[in-house]
Amino acid sequence: MRLRYNEEVLVMHITRTLSFAISLAILSGTASAQETPQRSQITMGNGTANAIQVKGLSRQNEETVVSEVRVDGTNVSTLRANTTAITFPEVMIEKAGWLVLHPVIDGRPDGDIVSGFAYLNQGQSENVKVQIQHPASAGDKFLVMLHGDVDQDRVFDFVFVEDGINVEDTAVFEGNRMIAHMISLPE
Repeated sequence: MRLRYNEEVLVMHITRTLSFAISLAILSGTASAQETPQRSQITMGNGTANAIQVKGLSRQNEETVVSEVRVDGTNVSTLRANTTAITFPEVMIEKAGWLVLHPVIDGRPDGDIVSGFAYLNQGQSENVKVQIQHPASAGDKFLVMLHGDVDQDRVFDFVFVEDGINVEDTAVFEGNRMIAHMISLPE
């Protein structure tokens, strides 16, 4: 009976993730009503030209120090913070873009929040490090996905609008497959 419950929870999480992916694609302009695959057809994972290696992830705890000195020389401010970064062993992207982390909150990816991102040149990149922009602990879950740099300006354009999300640098799909994985932050 416990196994049945776990299967139902897994199906619920997959359904929510796919719903998020469809919503993100539609709201970001990557798909119109005619192009949007049926919910049952969208999958997540690696494609042939785009892939994220999630086996062998590593986590780094770091200390970030940011200082500001004003022109008049009288004010100096320093911020010291403990931060977390995650390194992906290998990422492949067909066109330049971004490796993006969205947090999983209450069991589902929250596409309204970007936890961190890293720019990727076209082709294969090794040891891609993403700085997480909020407190994170081992075991925290994230949706990691690829976004294309649509306007090729090397600026991650993730713009909110009043009636939803308008993501200018859109999610990367190969057919019905969104290049994305659910991951847990390693020890």
